[in-house]
Parts: sequence; structure tokens; C-alpha cells
Amino acid sequence: MGKAKTATNDGGMQKRRYVGEDVVVPVMYDGHYVGNGGQYMAGMVNGKLVEDKNGKPLPLKAVGVLR
Repeated sequence: MGKAKTATNDGGMQKRRYVGEDVVVPVMYDGHYVGNGGQYMAGMVNGKLVEDKNGKPLPLKAVGVLR
């Protein structure tokens, strides 16, 4: 017997992260090679990785605001 088809939310509203008027692009950061721990999602704004004062990339959830 087949399964019933489920509705998909293809046309739903998507939220994006913004820093000012610039969109934050999510990127996967791998810090194993430079001693910054493991892998996590970070953010890029205008082609530059968003970093803290020590030069370590910030996690994606800590960058910008959702709109």
C-alpha cells in the first residue's frame, strides 16, 4: 500500500539575517586547522567573515538580526 502525500510549504515566508541593510550569508567554518575548535555555521557579510575581537569567527546565531 502506498503512503498519502503530505503538503509541502514551498511558498512559505523565509527569514534572513541582516547586519544593517546587508544580508548575512551562512557558511560552514572548520577551525581544526587553525586551532579554533570544530566545525560550526558562521556568517559572511560583503564577502568577509564576521569575527570577534580575537579574530575567531562568530557563530551564525550571534550575527545580525532576523527579519
